[in-house]
Amino acid sequence: MRIPLLFCLLLSVACHTTDPPITDTQTTGWQPILTENRRFVYAARWYAPGATTATLDTVVLTALGKPLPEYTPQMAYDWTFRHLDTTTTSTQKERVGAFDRSDKFWLHPPRRAQYRILELNPFPDIELPAKPDKTWLWTVFPPDIYADSAWVVWKGVLTVNHRYQVIDSTQLSTPLGRLPCYHVQAIGTCKLGTTALESYFNPTYGFVRLNYRNIDSSRLELQMVSVTSRPVLDKAMFLGSSL
Repeated sequence: MRIPLLFCLLLSVACHTTDPPITDTQTTGWQPILTENRRFVYAARWYAPGATTATLDTVVLTALGKPLPEYTPQMAYDWTFRHLDTTTTSTQKERVGAFDRSDKFWLHPPRRAQYRILELNPFPDIELPAKPDKTWLWTVFPPDIYADSAWVVWKGVLTVNHRYQVIDSTQLSTPLGRLPCYHVQAIGTCKLGTTALESYFNPTYGFVRLNYRNIDSSRLELQMVSVTSRPVLDKAMFLGSSL
């Protein structure tokens, strides 16, 4: 079991060349977005290259409210998936980490099944405080477990360089209402081609819209459609009860 655990650790560490410093909520006033049991539901629309009609999915992000055990600077959360086009609910789930801090909000994208293609795209990322024209760079090193003949193949580790820019701040119409958002554009480049991500970040809900252009020229749109919080049960409530 040591080898898989070490491999997962290396994947997490490789995602960011430099981790943001730990920030104190009371000092900075930052209110964490990924609080325990908070669920963010996204409608996913997949467009094949050149297509005008989409295949539909639902993607759910569930925050765990605790650090990722194998890499504690990141906060843990689960991605789960189900198809909107059928009544079948997928059991696909993966646990990954995020930076949820006053100087950076950053997510691992979903990376199971067809979503593995997103490993080559810029990850959802914003450096805070944000302002128009702010730019930053980031490099990711995806291993060939994310290669697939359906989009592109390589051997070993691929180097993908990303460049981000805050375009402006805007009032965005969403299923959650009209929200103030920062509009961010990012481009990824590697020897196999280019990718892109257009994202909209809201300080209360995080990334409410993500528009991907993938390495094979397919497109994916993720739009946040609901946010809920499940109650946290206190086991002490049941101790000594007659139930």
